[in-house]
Amino acid sequence: MPIRSLPRRAVTATVAAVLALGLAGCSGSGAGGSGDAGAEMSAQDSAGEAAAVAEATAATEEDDSASSVVDREVVVTGYLSLVSEQPTTTAAELVRLVEQAGGHVEERHESPGDEDSPGSASLTVRVPADRTSSAVDAIGDLGTVQDVELSSTDVTSRGQDLDARISALTTSTERLTELLAAAGSTADLLEVERELSERQAELDSLVAQRDALSDEVAMSTLHVQIDAPEAQITAPRGGFTGGLATGWEALVATVETVVLVLGVLLPWLVLAAVGYVVYRLVRRRRRAGSSRDPEDGARDDAQDGAHHSAQDSASSADDGR
Repeated sequence: MPIRSLPRRAVTATVAAVLALGLAGCSGSGAGGSGDAGAEMSAQDSAGEAAAVAEATAATEEDDSASSVVDREVVVTGYLSLVSEQPTTTAAELVRLVEQAGGHVEERHESPGDEDSPGSASLTVRVPADRTSSAVDAIGDLGTVQDVELSSTDVTSRGQDLDARISALTTSTERLTELLAAAGSTADLLEVERELSERQAELDSLVAQRDALSDEVAMSTLHVQIDAPEAQITAPRGGFTGGLATGWEALVATVETVVLVLGVLLPWLVLAAVGYVVYRLVRRRRRAGSSRDPEDGARDDAQDGAHHSAQDSASSADDGR
């Protein structure tokens, strides 16, 4: 309780006492012969009223003093960059930590690595505002921290403005609701309904904005990027030893390439060999058949020649006779 309220209470009590005494004196002098009982009763009533006024004034001052201490509303946003050998595994551990802290994950993107590019993960998480520092420390233990950035935005005035507008619109809609019930004509009824619908729509929008702002204040937002370490590029070795090692690596790479090519071509080579064997067999059979045909023709020609010679001999003998 503020110290400044104590003198005010003393002054208020003094004023109340003076009023009580003055009212008692006035009641006694005005009553005259009506008796001391009436004057005493009137004095007691006046004192009771003065005490009630004093208590009400003190309560009002306490409310004013309490309202003067304003709770600041701050929105915290953070950006973290980590390096991990296994980004996807680290992302899963990060989700577990956030859920244990009472938060949740809003966005999560993961990219598994391949031969050309390493994997990565990107997450947007929400954690309770009072656990932001501990959450950042726990996340930093999951990998090598590259960058950490935390920013705070004071939105107290914005929240107060929304609260004031919501209060005013709530009062306005209540009054319009009373007027709607007491509307006497159709024109008045339609006019009040139009105003009421507009005020209610504006009130709902302000309430939604206030809820969103309260959520931003209650839950901090952290954007976390997890990358794999970049591949180290080694410089070529120099000298005879370096050249020998480079030549040996090139030879091994060439042999591996040749073996790979042979492995790819081997099924085709086997198929080509089988086709060639079949082709040779067919060709040999054709040649054997073509070599037997000329012999048979020569034999037939010899038989025909002998036959013709016998006929010529016979015709010559006949002519000699």
